[in-house]
Amino acid sequence: MILYTYFIIITYMKKSISLFLSDILPYRKKLYHKIVTNKIFKNHTSSEAFNHMKKIGLDGFELLLPQYSTTTDADILEVKKLAEKYNFPVLSVHQSIRFFTATKIKEIGRLCEIAHLLSAKIVVLHINSARKQIFDKKYIQAIHHLEKKYDVHVTFENMEKHIKSYFSSHLWHADSFASLIQNADFTITFDIVHLAHSGGDIINFFENNKDRILNVHLSDYRKHLLNSTLRPMRFKHMPLGDGELPIETFISLLQKENYQGLLTLELHADMNGVEKSISLVNECMT
Repeated sequence: MILYTYFIIITYMKKSISLFLSDILPYRKKLYHKIVTNKIFKNHTSSEAFNHMKKIGLDGFELLLPQYSTTTDADILEVKKLAEKYNFPVLSVHQSIRFFTATKIKEIGRLCEIAHLLSAKIVVLHINSARKQIFDKKYIQAIHHLEKKYDVHVTFENMEKHIKSYFSSHLWHADSFASLIQNADFTITFDIVHLAHSGGDIINFFENNKDRILNVHLSDYRKHLLNSTLRPMRFKHMPLGDGELPIETFISLLQKENYQGLLTLELHADMNGVEKSISLVNECMT
């Protein structure tokens, strides 16, 4: 993989949004997915939501695969048909959230295959789910082989600092994480809330790592006394403007640096929160 080829995949910054497959295909929901849902689809069918999100200025979406469930080719083809029907494409594929097990090469291969089926060019992995494998040369080489085979980029997302990850700084510390990614020659999905929560500076991180960032998870954040322990979600991944992050300055920096990757809204919000957020993004870009 050669660094100067990274930005061939996208010719301009595209505005995206993270969506659960189980919300797009509600019949696929199991009990867990009925509890953990995305408010964006509240009172909206998939068709209505796609039409509206395109109308307010989004270019497509990041497909978050469901936990505790197998994603079949039939599921993917159904998502693809919807995306094509409403001209609202899948721009990236995000691995399902893991708590207890590590991400094996077989799963990464399936994620790359899914991205290829959907014509998406970016796969998002959680750096903490790689566990110690991320230091294994064979693991790294196998992922690079999959990138070439499926013509995709596997990006690793920086995670947040909390009690269990305190002594694993490569998961959340700006410099340690960036150094690990560079040494393994991977690219980055940059979650600005995770970095802010971990005490990092989102402006400096982008400036220092812009050549490797292909996807930005964009939302707002507000500090809270319990954020490093109980971690209340209502203070994280907030609609833009509801928290404390320098969102306007950050988006202006993306424009100044001619960022050509994905700008992906990752929000715990309903459609009103999406509208508010994309409106702020559009204002900052004018």
